[in-house]
Amino acid sequence: MGIFKKKEKQEARNNTVTENKELKDDISKAYDELVASVNNEASEETKEAQKENSLNLEMELLKSKIGEFKEKKTQESLFDMLKMLPGKEFLLPSVSNVKEPFENVDGKMQLKNGAVLNPALLTAQDKKIFLPIFTDEKSMTQKSPSGIVLRFRFEQCIEIVMNKENPVGAMVINPFSENMILGEDLLKMAFKKTEKN
Repeated sequence: MGIFKKKEKQEARNNTVTENKELKDDISKAYDELVASVNNEASEETKEAQKENSLNLEMELLKSKIGEFKEKKTQESLFDMLKMLPGKEFLLPSVSNVKEPFENVDGKMQLKNGAVLNPALLTAQDKKIFLPIFTDEKSMTQKSPSGIVLRFRFEQCIEIVMNKENPVGAMVINPFSENMILGEDLLKMAFKKTEKN
């Protein structure tokens, strides 16, 4: 009888050890998943911050290349600046056909039906019309007329200038600082773009 009780106690202890081991494994798995999700969130934030820093550095380099061209006025310095433009995203102030273009729908801001946002344009004293594009928010000394800043790739900006339905004759990078004007003829020649109807 003593042996039977000892055996029962041994089995109970073995069951407890097994349950404790399973519980530890479950806790360990849960901990690993929690740490992995936190690391993923942190790494996403880190990646986003690194991407932002990289873009800022590229735009600073572009501004310095514009400065070099304005100083030297050589074909080589122009080429160095132009080859940095493709693929870059620029900020464009916008105008809207309505005073308040957005509405709150289920806690999310959405463009109202019938509201349209278009890039704002600059008109010079000689009546030439320019598409202003900005490398960063710092370069935008004035607020966007609609309160909304658009992001366009350089190629999209070229399409606006080349579209004959638009009154735009050139684009200007950072009109209040670098003031780098890229006319239609230069864009056609440098980027092999043709006019669109």
